Amino acid sequence: MSRRVVSALLLSVTTLWSHAQGSSTCTGLCLQQVTCPSGQTTSISGKVYAPNGTDPLPNVTVYIPNAPVDAFTAGVSCPVVGTPPSGSPLVGTVTDVDGSFTLTDAPVGANIPLVIVSGRWRRQLTVPGTTACANTSFDANMPKDHTEGDIPKIAIVTGNQDSVECVLRKVGIKDSEFTDPSGAGRINFYSASAAPGARITTTTPNETALDVSSSTLNAYDVLMLPCQGSPYDRSAAQLAAFQAFANAGGRVYASHYSYVWMYHNAPFNGVVNWQPNRFSGVSGTATVNQNLGEGQTLAQWLQLVGASTTLGQMNISTLRSDFTTVNSPTKTWLTLNNPTAGNPVMQFTFDTPISSSNQCGRVLFDEYHVENPTIQNANVIFPNECPNTAMTPQEQLLEYSLFSLTSDGGAPTLDPSSYDFGNQPLGFTSATKYFMWTNHSSFNGSVTSATVTGPFAANPINCTNIASGASCQIAATFTPTVLGAATGTLSVQASGKALTATLTGTGTPGLTSAPASLTFGSLDVGASATQTITITNVASGAIATPPFTVSGDYAATSNCGASIPAGASCLVTITFRPTGTGSRTGTWASASTAPVYSGLTAALSGTGVDFTLALAPTSGSTVAGIDISTVATVTPTAGFANPVTLSCTDSVAGSTCSSSKATFIPTAATTAQLTIATTSQYKVIGYGLGGGRYLWLVGLGSGLLLLVCRRRAGQVMRVSLMLVVLATLGVGASGCGGKAPAQNANYTGPGDYTYTVTVTDGFLTHTATYSLHITAK
Repeated sequence: MSRRVVSALLLSVTTLWSHAQGSSTCTGLCLQQVTCPSGQTTSISGKVYAPNGTDPLPNVTVYIPNAPVDAFTAGVSCPVVGTPPSGSPLVGTVTDVDGSFTLTDAPVGANIPLVIVSGRWRRQLTVPGTTACANTSFDANMPKDHTEGDIPKIAIVTGNQDSVECVLRKVGIKDSEFTDPSGAGRINFYSASAAPGARITTTTPNETALDVSSSTLNAYDVLMLPCQGSPYDRSAAQLAAFQAFANAGGRVYASHYSYVWMYHNAPFNGVVNWQPNRFSGVSGTATVNQNLGEGQTLAQWLQLVGASTTLGQMNISTLRSDFTTVNSPTKTWLTLNNPTAGNPVMQFTFDTPISSSNQCGRVLFDEYHVENPTIQNANVIFPNECPNTAMTPQEQLLEYSLFSLTSDGGAPTLDPSSYDFGNQPLGFTSATKYFMWTNHSSFNGSVTSATVTGPFAANPINCTNIASGASCQIAATFTPTVLGAATGTLSVQASGKALTATLTGTGTPGLTSAPASLTFGSLDVGASATQTITITNVASGAIATPPFTVSGDYAATSNCGASIPAGASCLVTITFRPTGTGSRTGTWASASTAPVYSGLTAALSGTGVDFTLALAPTSGSTVAGIDISTVATVTPTAGFANPVTLSCTDSVAGSTCSSSKATFIPTAATTAQLTIATTSQYKVIGYGLGGGRYLWLVGLGSGLLLLVCRRRAGQVMRVSLMLVVLATLGVGASGCGGKAPAQNANYTGPGDYTYTVTVTDGFLTHTATYSLHITAK
């Protein structure tokens, strides 16, 4: 006998003794559970498949009963979600997306019972034997007929546009289960009133036998209403029976024109905003709504079975659109990628009774055909309408949807499906966000791991041994390492089931500055002005103050100190001192290249302004006592537009300099006339020999003119010229003799003088000089 077997026997004896001594409730298979060394367990693992043995089934409850399993009660029922399955489960779990399961702490021995159940789908099996502290592999598939196990009782109102019964056949249900209601099969045909599809026999009853009789309809678990090709209205009695069936816990599948069962049937008419016949006949690619935990499973499953090549995307055809939007809490499953049409929803479900605390019924509606019969299937005898081909992606979608529709839940959920942490400073950890993991299984469950990708972290909080219907939190944080958008995925593994949520956030600098630019406007060359920039620490901890650089005609000082505390601000003072005219630009920025300081920058701008002064002419000469003038021109540079004052020195004795403008704004070249007045020594200007000489010349000239013209001039002319000569001689004689004229006390003597012209705006000052030569004889 091997050492391992001996060890297992000893463990079994020890366990039996422990149970016998310590607990009176451990009976049956409980007595066959053993304690294993650390890290080991007795387990059964495998996969659960559809009846065809090919397609894996997720969210199937797998358990080992410790008592006989009860038969299902016939007819529609309203189970309470989370209620343990019958048979006093000893251990149990729920299958993952690939149908896999693992039962831990399984009993040791031969012929261990095992149950797989999803709603009214159920099969009871026997595991030939298990080995202590080892794993036993065991795969299973749902029953092909009622001799292998339980199959939901399904009523199909066949329509001539969509032969959905063919999908059930491809799922693996034997043809013997398709019968008229009077037969023993679990799938019964009713012929549509308006546009019937296939029949079982020529006596297959009309749908009216089903629609108007609640007792007949309520004998079923599932009602399937495929498209009949037109929106045939239903009577009030039919609509009432339909709603009563769903509210009692019935499961309904409807497609295309079968919207008529809800469109005028309150409150079902409010699950979406109906707008019949928006469009039809289109095809395209659809997106699975992975914001639903169940949607994540569907997206993965479709890819697993080959119905999709890109996660969450699949091609669908023969589409309609009969509503605009979905109203919460209706669940959107599938959306057509067609922005022009508003990305219409192609499949939704809602639970019933609406607004009830225990919603045990469910309605699934889709806007696509599953089957497109290649032959006219009206009144064709089943299964002649069904093609013997491999399942299409659309058929596989219905396969998944039907098992999901008929299940009673059990799969855990993770909410929300995404979190955006927003902006977060580099190197600092965000506030914690919480995800809620909820155990919907009938058994206690535990989160075995919570992992993340990207700059995120996750930690389950008390997520071990969570009771049915209870929840625990997954704490998540974001610590960015680079600037810009970051994405990651939270993956929570529990009971063989992986759920994911999307994580997003944006890494930002820890310090911000404002404003992003400073404009100083126009400033005299050489003058200065200051403005401030505010630096703020937006991180949760102190950040060292970086060195700063500044360029152009600018300088910077700050009161920031060595570091800036969390949430605090400090000031940087920028001084502008233009060294020339025109636009003067510069930049203030952090001198560090560390990403945490990225964005600490400001554009600096200002304009240096000035003006010029010119005189024309710049020199002249005059006789003392005679005024002389020049013109001063003040021209602005680079937009100078300040008030200026113009002045002219008058320090020359007996002289003044005055301007036509004293204060003005030279927005353009502006002129001012400068007048220089001088004073003669004598009150008679030109007194002295010099003045007589000129007058003698006048007299002499007049005399000569008289001699030339004496013969031809008239008497009057000769007399006039003589008077001029005599007057001139008289004036000249008075300058050479007699009493001298009076003198001015303050007079301008002959010489060369300089006058200074000054223009100033209070800061800028410009001067020009005028040279004047003065004579006095």
